[in-house]
Amino acid sequence: MALTLAVAQQEYVFKASGGAVTTPVYGSWLAAYATYLGATEPHGTWLQTICEQLGITAPLNGSWIQALCFYYGITDTIGYANWWLALADQVTPLNDVWSTNGDTWAAETEIWQFA
Repeated sequence: MALTLAVAQQEYVFKASGGAVTTPVYGSWLAAYATYLGATEPHGTWLQTICEQLGITAPLNGSWIQALCFYYGITDTIGYANWWLALADQVTPLNDVWSTNGDTWAAETEIWQFA
């Protein structure tokens, strides 16, 4: 099944937020992620706001989505119809695994106490 732009954005936001963002804000997945990152209003577009929240200060080749992809190490769209589909597919998936020392789960910071 081919991803639509909206589904690609939803997939990216879910993965990038570590599964924390599960509903859109203002009808937008990008607005939801930007507010999750601490933005209170868009600066330009919500995509630009996400980029700025992540420390990306300028578009790449005139494109904020291309700059965001490069932030994640995605340098081309080979095999994908566009940058959004590449981003949705290639952002590191959630790591639902135990830490190597066996006392935390995924991104938790609390040390588990074992009996």
